Amino acid sequence: MSRPLSQLRPLSRLRRARRDQRGIALLVVIAAIMTMTVLVTDISFGARVRTLTAVHTRQQTQAYYLASSGIGIYRLILMANAQIARQPMYKQALEAMGIPSGDALWKMIPFLNTGLLRMVLVGDDVDTSEEDAQDFQQTGQVSDAVAEESRAEGGHFANRNFLDFEGDFSVKVQGEDCRINVNQLASRDPATPIQNTVIGQQLAGLMTGEENDQWLRERNLDKWDLISNLADWIDSDDIVTSGKGGYEDDFYNRSESPYLSKNAKFDTREEMRLVEGWQDDVFDRFGGEMSVYGGGKIDINCASDEGLKGICKGNITGCNDDMASRFVQAFHEAELTTAFNSGATFVKWCEANGFSVSNPQLASMITTRNNYFTLTSTGLVGDASARITAVIDQSTDAGKVLYWKVE
Repeated sequence: MSRPLSQLRPLSRLRRARRDQRGIALLVVIAAIMTMTVLVTDISFGARVRTLTAVHTRQQTQAYYLASSGIGIYRLILMANAQIARQPMYKQALEAMGIPSGDALWKMIPFLNTGLLRMVLVGDDVDTSEEDAQDFQQTGQVSDAVAEESRAEGGHFANRNFLDFEGDFSVKVQGEDCRINVNQLASRDPATPIQNTVIGQQLAGLMTGEENDQWLRERNLDKWDLISNLADWIDSDDIVTSGKGGYEDDFYNRSESPYLSKNAKFDTREEMRLVEGWQDDVFDRFGGEMSVYGGGKIDINCASDEGLKGICKGNITGCNDDMASRFVQAFHEAELTTAFNSGATFVKWCEANGFSVSNPQLASMITTRNNYFTLTSTGLVGDASARITAVIDQSTDAGKVLYWKVE
């Protein structure tokens, strides 16, 4: 029996309403799932980021303390070095072998790292092959077997193994008395021309020579102006030292960001880049042979080849580039059999080998003992690293930290 048309129309509308309701419910469910997916993804991503950050922070902290441990261990070497230098028995034995007693130990161990310690303390239970030794010499890393054995047998302190830790450190040393201390310009008598001072002659010798002269001429630079600018940065007056007249700060007032000369000693070597004329290539060429620490004399037993050439050019009669090269070669040959234990011994060697000394102050410019050292230690853990640069005054057995920088 068919229904009247008036009854069929409300039924069709009811069916359409039910279909619309089902569609809305589906959209609500889809939206809820999408919202939950976004929330879960965001929470998961945030948790992962926080986990990775925590791991990196932990590794960064471990790397810092490994680098700090490298500094601490090498300071023990410097303390032992100072003790050896004060023992007459050791001093006589070392100098009889041509080894300067003042710098004996730190020169024998110019760097130290965990690989070296693991190789030394591994014990006899692990066979280290020739290939392992070669790999260590090339990379500074030891094999897994050596590393594991060293963690177990590397010596115990307070019930804990000395080498049982994650990561590595490497520390190296630089004797600051091997270089020229520019802060000695602060003790210069203003009435004395800088050309007549010991520190002035040291710096001029470093910057002298045919190659250096040509290099300076090409840049319209004068070595004595450059040296005077260093003195002006340090001294307490405001008059240009070079004798050309004028005020020191005129150089710096003309810059885009004006500043004043410091009128005090350099705190760091990089500070020299602020001095007029010492920016960029001048500092890069000569700054490596300069220091802002030390007693003011150059330790002849650890001077670099460039430093030795500077000593020759500034203090030996007729020392040009060729003679400077011969001087360096002769010096290194003499080092094999001669212990230079004073400035007078060095001057005597110069005269005996045909290098006529023109500067009567040369002996007073030379020392054979380092008291100031820069230690650079790097700690590595996973992908994290930390580097500490420390300057140590080792004039006393305990030593004193003068500078500490963390990178």
